[in-house]
Amino acid sequence: MDLNMGEDIVILVVYCLVLLFFGLVVQRRSRELEHSNQRLKAEVERREKVEAELRQLSDSLEQEVDQRTRELQDIQVALEREVKATELAKQRMTSIFESAPNGMLVVNKEGVITQANSMVASIFRCSAQELVGQSVESLVPQELREQHHHNRQEFQQQPSKRMMGARRDLYGVRFDGSRVPVEVGLHPVGLDGGAEIVAAVVDISERKAYEQRIHERNTALESSNRELQEFAFIASHDLREPLRKIISFSTLLQEGEYGEFTQEGNEFSGYIVSAAERMRDLLSDLLAYSRVTSKASPFKRVRLNSLLDEVLDDLQLMIEETGAEIHVADLPILAVDKVQFRQLFQNLIGNALKYHHPSRVPIIQIEDHSDEHYARIVVQDNGIGFDQAQAEHIFEVFRRLHTMHAFPGTGMGLAICRKIVQRHGGHIYAHSKEGEGTRMTIELVHEDGGRDDRSE
Repeated sequence: MDLNMGEDIVILVVYCLVLLFFGLVVQRRSRELEHSNQRLKAEVERREKVEAELRQLSDSLEQEVDQRTRELQDIQVALEREVKATELAKQRMTSIFESAPNGMLVVNKEGVITQANSMVASIFRCSAQELVGQSVESLVPQELREQHHHNRQEFQQQPSKRMMGARRDLYGVRFDGSRVPVEVGLHPVGLDGGAEIVAAVVDISERKAYEQRIHERNTALESSNRELQEFAFIASHDLREPLRKIISFSTLLQEGEYGEFTQEGNEFSGYIVSAAERMRDLLSDLLAYSRVTSKASPFKRVRLNSLLDEVLDDLQLMIEETGAEIHVADLPILAVDKVQFRQLFQNLIGNALKYHHPSRVPIIQIEDHSDEHYARIVVQDNGIGFDQAQAEHIFEVFRRLHTMHAFPGTGMGLAICRKIVQRHGGHIYAHSKEGEGTRMTIELVHEDGGRDDRSE
């Protein structure tokens, strides 16, 4: 019994030990499992986090791709527009180039024609395709090609726009070998491969022929004018002597040295003397008119105030008879023909005295209205004036506004004035009002850019 009890105790102890061992094993395994669960949980969380980050990155990439796609689409649309606009611009430029009223050439830096329009082709009597690829020197006369090549290289080194007509007497060589006068304008165009030259070419054959005709007509006209001036001079000079004799002998007959005339005879002889004197005055004025150009003197600098002093001395008797007041301002020094300008002022002031108003004292003012571009001398009076509609006609040869009985004269005075002023490259104008007076303006271009020389 004791033995069985001992065995039971042993078994119980063993069982307890087994239970303890299994408990420890289970506890250890439980801890291992718990630790594994924790690691698994952490791994799951890490993976969930990574997946979340991946999803976020994926979403961001999708947005970036969408944005880039939209940008690329916008760029593509913009490029298509640019290409289309460039094509349209090219078409417009080609159309403008082809329809230009002038001949147009494009020459590269090697001097080869890369583009030509139909107008320039017609100038050189070929097709535009025949011009393309040709050296531009082939369109230049043989003797000038080397110089043209040198000039073209210099132009390309220092390109600048050159307008039409900058060089005269240019000639091109057509494909048939004939020459054509041209004008050429150059416009450099900068490109990545070097500057090209756009040349505008104009056929000036008609203009050259017209200029030649004008030159020939001018030469003939100058010859005719010289002949007319010589004729006027000879005629007026040679006719004055017979008139002098007519006047002298008629005057002697009127004085009764060779018998008495009847009243009717005296009247007729008076007509002869009066007509001969008018003819004499007319011939004198005609001679003066022809001498404006035929007997002209070189221009010299003249102090106008000193010149007017001489004129007023010559007109002193007439000034005293009319009681005129003449006021002369400070006038400039001008380069003029002194003799002719003396006659000019003498005619203008003489007219102002002749056509004075009968009911008031004649007042004549001579003033300087010059500016930086023009010398303007004004002769103003308070005389009888005239209708402004006649302002141009009064400068015509033999034009008179009054009868010989009212105011004597030949109608040549103002015509001579205009011719003198025109010979000096200027103009003379008349402004008047009936009953109030007349203003004569002499206008000359300053020969020295407007410098005031009163201090000389």
